[in-house]
Parts: sequence; structure tokens; C-alpha cells
Amino acid sequence: MSEIRANRFGSITWTEQKLTILEEYLKQYTTALKNQDFHLTYLDAFAGTGYVNPNLAEEQRTRSGWGDALDDPAREVLIGSTRRAIAVTDKPFDTFIFIEQNASHAAELRRVRTEFSSRDIRIEQSDANAFLQMWCDGQNQSLGVPWNRSGLRQRAVVFLDPFATQVRWRTVAAVASTQSIDLWILFPLSALTRIMPRDREPEESWADRLDEVYGGDEWRTLYQTRIRRTLFGDEAETVRAGQEAIVQVYLEKLSTVFPHVSASPKWFHNSRHSPLFAFMFAAANPGRGGRIALNIANHLLDRW
Repeated sequence: MSEIRANRFGSITWTEQKLTILEEYLKQYTTALKNQDFHLTYLDAFAGTGYVNPNLAEEQRTRSGWGDALDDPAREVLIGSTRRAIAVTDKPFDTFIFIEQNASHAAELRRVRTEFSSRDIRIEQSDANAFLQMWCDGQNQSLGVPWNRSGLRQRAVVFLDPFATQVRWRTVAAVASTQSIDLWILFPLSALTRIMPRDREPEESWADRLDEVYGGDEWRTLYQTRIRRTLFGDEAETVRAGQEAIVQVYLEKLSTVFPHVSASPKWFHNSRHSPLFAFMFAAANPGRGGRIALNIANHLLDRW
């Protein structure tokens, strides 16, 4: 285990829950499509290394990156999302695309590809937003299986697991436009609350970032002006809505581009019971397949 390089973040409870929900979904998703002639792709947009160290608290993570990628062998290591996807065996995925911008993490993923040399595993060291937008539009020919341009009957699951506010709305909308991809996204609530003051609207640079995350200024509805009576007269004050409202605005935006969205995401909290993330699901398929996918996801989100 000392040779394993692992991502180090999160608390063991919610990290395990997240990975278990995803793993169980992938198993049930592929089983449901077992007798159908689809080319199945699993795309992990923030793939990491293949392992996760859950013992580094969320507040210890850096905003600029994952922090030290070297594993402390005394820490417990979990099997990450990429290896769990590869381990699905009832109907294995045909293609795996692992996107990881960090050079050392991408190098670890190449070890995964070597370990599973018989599988079609593609490693892309690039910006996840740029790559996904091109892939969903069928523009990226380098991987051999661009979306909707290969003549294949395709289905895919995309997992967006950012550590902060990296995911742009244009990327989410690109996934929805395929009408064929199921999306799991870890919504970075704690990172957003850090740039959304309770008593005033965000400064311009953070407002621009929120526009990119939400795909518009819908987040501004979270701020209201109210009159507070004081000994010196009435005073206007700005108040931001609570964390559930922050998540709800994003869910409503998802519903404008996805026909099927889980109404009740899974909330993940830190050791002080403060909410960190909301784990969300959306299915782009407008037909029966999308409804089945939603039912599976809702069951898992409720169970775990």
C-alpha cells in the first residue's frame, strides 16, 4: 500500500457513501442495458489517481489543487471511482475516459491503464470543462469514440467530482444536449458559501464565477433586501438565503436542460455537521431509459 499514490480529501463517512452510491449505480445501470446493443462509456472528469485517502479534512484542502498527492501509508486508502467503474463485470463498460489535469495524478492513472491493459482506458491530461464540451459535441477525434459522430449506439455515465467550483454550466449543458448521458455531480456547496457572503452580494470577481457555475445570474435571487427597524430609524440590509436554497436554485437550473433530475440530492456533512456537498443526479435521455435511470438513482440516494 505504501507505493499507492492517493487523493487525500473528505471524511471517511461521506466519501465512502459517495463512492458506494456511484458504484451501485454503475452496476445497476450496466445490468439494465445488458441485453441492448449500446457502446457504454464511463467518463470520470476529475479522476484523481484511482485511490482516495479520506482522512484529510475538507477544510485542510487547498483551493489551488488536491494538495500533497503522496500517500501516508499509515492512513486508510479507499478504492476510488475509476477502479470501481473498471470492476463492474455484469456488463462491463466498453470505454473508460479518465480526465485529470494534475500531472502526477495522470501518471498514476497510466499505471491503472497498464494494470488493466485489456480494457479500453483513455487518459486525458487536460481541462475537464474544455474536453467534455468538445467530446459531447463530437469534436474530439483523438479518443476514437467522440460523442454522436462514430456511428455507434452510445450511452454513457459522466461523473463530475470537483473539489471546488471548477465545473462550468456550459459543461453541464453540453452533457444534457446529448440526450443520452447520465450525470452524477458533486455540487460544491461549501466552496460556494465561502464566496457568497450572508450580509452582502459577492464582489465582482466572485459574481462572475457564480455566473459560470449557475450558467446565469439565477443565484442573485438568493439575496433579498429587507428593512430592519433600529433605535435610529429603518435601515436596509441584504440577506442571503440558506444553504438549502443555494442547492435548490441549482437543481431548478438542471431541470431546465435535463428531462429527469433527482429532486432530493444526498447531503454530505463534515464532522461538525456542516453541509459540504450535495450529490446530484440527472439523466439526459428523455424517454423510458431516463425514467428507469432516475428511479435507480432515487433509490440509491434515499438508501445511502
